[in-house]
Amino acid sequence: MQKPNRNQDVIEKMNEFGKSQTPFLFIVDFEMEAPTVIPLYDLDSQEVLYAMNDNFISYQNFNTKAYQDLPKLEIVKTPIAFSTFKSAFDEVLSNLKKGNSFLTNLTAETKITSNWPLEALFHRCKSKYKLFLKDKFICFSPETFVQIRESGKISSFPMKGTINAEIEGAEELILADAKEKYEHTTIVDLIRNDISRVAHKVWVERFRYIERIKKEDGLELLQVSSEVCGELGDSWRERVGEIVFKLLPAGSISGAPKPKTLEIIKEAEKATFKSGKRGYYTGVFGVFDGEKLDSAVMIRFIEQTSKGLVFKSGGGITSRSKAENEYEELLSKIYVPIL
Repeated sequence: MQKPNRNQDVIEKMNEFGKSQTPFLFIVDFEMEAPTVIPLYDLDSQEVLYAMNDNFISYQNFNTKAYQDLPKLEIVKTPIAFSTFKSAFDEVLSNLKKGNSFLTNLTAETKITSNWPLEALFHRCKSKYKLFLKDKFICFSPETFVQIRESGKISSFPMKGTINAEIEGAEELILADAKEKYEHTTIVDLIRNDISRVAHKVWVERFRYIERIKKEDGLELLQVSSEVCGELGDSWRERVGEIVFKLLPAGSISGAPKPKTLEIIKEAEKATFKSGKRGYYTGVFGVFDGEKLDSAVMIRFIEQTSKGLVFKSGGGITSRSKAENEYEELLSKIYVPIL
């Protein structure tokens, strides 16, 4: 573990940049062992590339015309054995049945090969949020962590519930599924509690609405989202670092209650990750533009390792979950939405 002052140093720098209205990029790993904050004027575009394609903040630091002349994308997956996943799943399920957690997000890494280099995948993928760290990883996330408006209104958009859009009546099926509704409601309640730690007057603006996400094969996924809001007050920029870190790790990719669930994740995922930890996967990154802040949960994630590429994915587990279904959901999320 990094020394505790590493986090405090990053928090203080974010607060300082917020107070002076200096635009910056921040990146925080899931375990909060290696956070970083970089003012945008000092960002090395050879090492770090990013894009915020949401209407809220639209920023990027790379040439969109790169990597246009490429062969058709091919991705070959070599998933972990179902028995390995089942072992981790059973560990989680045992804790759920004991009442130690109501919802636990279980994730795993899948070996992949691609005929495109990592940087090309980054340039050509289409997503609301994108991040590339040279020789380390790319992230193309559809999920907002938090957005903070100039006025101090904070909004979070938890995503829980995924289904193939090609299935007949997919939208009705996912919205009517009792397990999915329970999982989503649990996360919305957790996010409400998280937001209340930094804000007052917390409310749910939208509950269980559908978003469409295109995969590289032309097919679509339906993702269920909600919007949770609160009020921070006028001086939020002076404590922006404190606000962000008090909300970590993101509830949608950990579970509830958060402290005990994090212990369960750490134990269960020893089987599903070679390194025994998630690293930057399911951490957060974001941009403060001098006035407002936008950020993403780092899901849809490909990492460069010494033995090749791995795609990290997962989903929420409840006491009603079936191992076979969760394994299929994990694999269904291994895709690259190509421009």
